[in-house]
Amino acid sequence: MAGKFVIKHSTISALMLGIFFLIAILLGSSILYMNSSIHDERVAEQRRTEFKQLGINLATASDYLTDEARKYAVTKDVDHMNKYWEEINTTKTRDEVIARLGELNSPSEEMTLLAEAKRNSDALVETERHSMRLVLEADDVPEANMPIEVAAFHLNAGDQQLNPTEKLAKARNIMFDAKYAEDKESIMGPIASFQSIMNNRLEAELAVARQATTKAAILQTVLAVIIICAVAGLIRILFRQVTSPINQYTERLKVFSFRDEKFSLVPDGSLELRMLAQTFNALSNSFQEELVKRKKAEETMKAAKEEAETANKAKSEFLAQMSHEIRTPLHTIIGYQYLLENTFLEEKQTEYVRNLGLASKNLLEIINEILDFSKLEAKKMVLEAVDFDLYLLIEDLCSMLEVEIRRKKLQFNFTIKPDVPRYLKGDTTRLKQVILNLLSNGIKFTHEGSLQLFVELKEQKNRTVMLCFHVADTGIGIPQRQIEQLFEVFTQGDTSTSRKYGGSGLGLAISKKIVRLMGGDIFLKSVVGEGSTFSFTAMFELGERLPAGHKEKKTTGLWQIFCSKKLLLVEDNAVNLEMTKEILLRLGFTVEGAESGFEALKMVGENQYDAILMDIRMPEMDGYETARRVRMLDDGENIPIIALSADALEGVVAKAKQAGMNNYLTKPLDPAKMINVLRQIFNAGDQTALTEDVIEGSKQQADIDLQSGLRRIGGKRDVYRSILVQFIANHRGDGERLKEFIGARHLQEARQLAHTVKGVAANIGANSLKQAAQAVGKALRDSNWSELDHEAAVLVAALSESCAAAEQFVETLTANDAEKTETVNLGEILGRLLKLSEDGDAEAKRFFERYRHCFAKGLTDREYHRLHEKIFQYSLDEAAVELQDLIKIYGNQS
Repeated sequence: MAGKFVIKHSTISALMLGIFFLIAILLGSSILYMNSSIHDERVAEQRRTEFKQLGINLATASDYLTDEARKYAVTKDVDHMNKYWEEINTTKTRDEVIARLGELNSPSEEMTLLAEAKRNSDALVETERHSMRLVLEADDVPEANMPIEVAAFHLNAGDQQLNPTEKLAKARNIMFDAKYAEDKESIMGPIASFQSIMNNRLEAELAVARQATTKAAILQTVLAVIIICAVAGLIRILFRQVTSPINQYTERLKVFSFRDEKFSLVPDGSLELRMLAQTFNALSNSFQEELVKRKKAEETMKAAKEEAETANKAKSEFLAQMSHEIRTPLHTIIGYQYLLENTFLEEKQTEYVRNLGLASKNLLEIINEILDFSKLEAKKMVLEAVDFDLYLLIEDLCSMLEVEIRRKKLQFNFTIKPDVPRYLKGDTTRLKQVILNLLSNGIKFTHEGSLQLFVELKEQKNRTVMLCFHVADTGIGIPQRQIEQLFEVFTQGDTSTSRKYGGSGLGLAISKKIVRLMGGDIFLKSVVGEGSTFSFTAMFELGERLPAGHKEKKTTGLWQIFCSKKLLLVEDNAVNLEMTKEILLRLGFTVEGAESGFEALKMVGENQYDAILMDIRMPEMDGYETARRVRMLDDGENIPIIALSADALEGVVAKAKQAGMNNYLTKPLDPAKMINVLRQIFNAGDQTALTEDVIEGSKQQADIDLQSGLRRIGGKRDVYRSILVQFIANHRGDGERLKEFIGARHLQEARQLAHTVKGVAANIGANSLKQAAQAVGKALRDSNWSELDHEAAVLVAALSESCAAAEQFVETLTANDAEKTETVNLGEILGRLLKLSEDGDAEAKRFFERYRHCFAKGLTDREYHRLHEKIFQYSLDEAAVELQDLIKIYGNQS
């Protein structure tokens, strides 16, 4: 059925519009016809009422006149006569009725009856005037006082002859005799006929109007039926052609699936809906074909993804392996460089060792940059959010670069605008990394002039701030054509830059990615020959004010704490094992080594250790598994385990914690970081405690860097004190001697003295004195006499300050060592030194250095110097004989 009858939506719309207009026209016509019929009926009813009232008014007016005339005749009350003539002359009810009937277009028949009634009424008025004249004359009313109408009536001779009583009697007789009644009837008869005819006519008109209203109602009923039928027909068309097909499509589509290859819609309804179904079927078929292609593409992509994941996994494994393989020997190099640097070296050897350390750290920096870049590329770098003091962070960075800036004689200034919040929340490590990279580049490419760091507030919304950091230098500058590619990977200004200044070309690329992770961007403005300005923005949260730091006076240094601790070092590489063990021994620990996980488990089962340093990558059993098995031992549950690994990739720390390790150190080992971790493990207070008891209350300015001096000689405070005493005694007058040499133009002696002062200052950590001596030496070499006097004065002042600082440190060192001497048993340490000497262990020298102050105080000068000579000449057999004699004397002393 539906297939035989197909209609367009436009046809349905036109049909709906036509039906709407037809209904509107019919409904309007019906309403107009009904209103017209109701109006005619209302008018007919009003005419009937009005005509009826007019007839009544006419009859009433006639009766009123009769009544007033009769009342006057009977009562002789003038008011009745006046009312009579008021009706005749003023009210004129009869005239108004006749006039209104004429206005209402009364039929002539009705008007004739009214005219007849009017004539008869006028004739009756004459009779009533006659009666009124007789009454007035009976009362002897002068004619002048009579109403005009009555005065105009003249009595006949017979009436004039009558006496007043007779006149009054006749007047009354006239109003009530048969003739008056007959005349009255001649008036009321036509009026009654008029009313009868009029009522019949008006009833007929009202009946016609009512019939018209009934017809209008019937017409509206018929029209309502037509409208209902039209709407029903339209609804049926809409249901058959639109609603029903759409419902069918909807129900069919509820079970639609691309897996059903035979799915289709049956075309039905209007032409457009049929076209929709056909189009859908065509698209469905097309999608089915596309789905097949897509499945093939997905399979291809899946295979490609698996290959990419395999490649990425191989890349990660390669990076981890390469990181481990490179960091392992580098760990050894940096470790032994640290140990070598802290021994007594000649000046040239010191320079070699420093260059070795610098090259090793540069190599480590390149490795770290590659690993950082790998993390950024893999989107595995996650920013931390910790509270920090921006001012202290900037000051720390400046302190880190101070030596290099002074070495190149650059001016350095940093400015933080007042509106920049001091306490922030963000990733301090990455922020330092970016700023340090930009500052290091500035120092590297600037040979003279200045370097500036400027921080400003860019914008602030609630508790989020955007800061802008500017690093400006007066260096070589960068050509405009090279700026765009400067932030690309492994890219520098040109190929000669890498050869001349070094670097991997990763620093700026990593900095850009880190800055974008921090919600900012990095920019560069540069002019060749004038310098460059790097600017970057970063988002931070407002942080909490950090509590003011305070130092508690230490009664015991880290040295004494570490001396009481026994460590197990697990390392499969024999060289690294020996080197790391040496560093730990220098820190005062008792250290035992294990070269495998199995050996470590055996040693933990047989001995008590205060902590374990565990290499992660080991053959047979790696560090993770070894740590897990240690935790399963009876005494291994609470032993602190520190992971050592050359792997610096993402996830190593998490795996170490999962295996039960307490902390993590990355190879190459940084001794300062290692000390800090061990301090945390043993709850030994601040990492500066090695020297804090020595410099308590000191500002530790640049006169003498006590930590550097102590570190250079392996932390041996008694040796350092002796060196400081010698420095004061031998070099206090060097300033005056230098001025004398310069004044006498003994330039060779002046150069030699400046060189000596520079070397001594470097050994004791007197940085200001060292730089002043370098400046004097340069002025002497360049024969720059204008600068020489100034630099010599600077050296004299620096020497005076360094001697004063040295004296203060000597006093403090002596006081502290005196306190510590009281706590060490002389007989015990003599016994330990005897055992080392009998075993021929080279450790005897280090042990003697460690307790030098105890031996110096407990032995006589002769005994001390003899023992010192034999130990330091490695005549350990002779030293053992000497020690046996000393133990007999001091064995029970402390």
